Amino acid sequence: MSTASVPRRHRGNGTPLARQLRRALGHDENPLCRSVDRSRSRLLLALAAGLVLALAVGALVALLLLGGMRAHARQVGAHLHPVTATTLSAATDSPTRSLWSAQANASWAYPGASAHTGVIGVPAGTAQGSRLPLWVDDSGGPASPPPPDSELATAAALYGIGALAGVGAVSWVGYQLRRRCLDRRAERAWEPDWERVEPLWSGRGHWRETGGL
Repeated sequence: MSTASVPRRHRGNGTPLARQLRRALGHDENPLCRSVDRSRSRLLLALAAGLVLALAVGALVALLLLGGMRAHARQVGAHLHPVTATTLSAATDSPTRSLWSAQANASWAYPGASAHTGVIGVPAGTAQGSRLPLWVDDSGGPASPPPPDSELATAAALYGIGALAGVGAVSWVGYQLRRRCLDRRAERAWEPDWERVEPLWSGRGHWRETGGL
């Protein structure tokens, strides 16, 4: 058998990514490689790029939001002040309050020696005369405590994960739609492609050219 009748072997070295890249660029030496195969390789590379983009977008969203929330927390925290309140009554149930299960009358001083009284949220079972930490605003009224940095980081991370999932989902849906189109295209072109490639692959093309032995 002449060397011309033996199909040339394609290179199998390299990582799967390198092989897909070589095929996408049209450098695959496999004679069975069709245009639809090159399109599939390009599609896989596009999917990989989309997933990398999703990671980048998710990280960027998380970092930007974390920076913004920290700046806002600093602005709000500049007008919050810790004081010590003294309860004037024992705690009573407060089912309408979300942060505290009980409330009590209390007094505290802010700013300076200015006295304030009011109803504040307290832990259940707090006795009269108990001293409790309390956050107040610039006017001395009770205020919510500043959020801890861990809470801000968790919220930013959740938004980042949401952005990652969104971009990733769009990339995946686009990949699936395009892949189905390529599958239908491959099914339609299978017989014409095989008629073109089979003589070269089997060696019958060389046999026909030489007129046989």
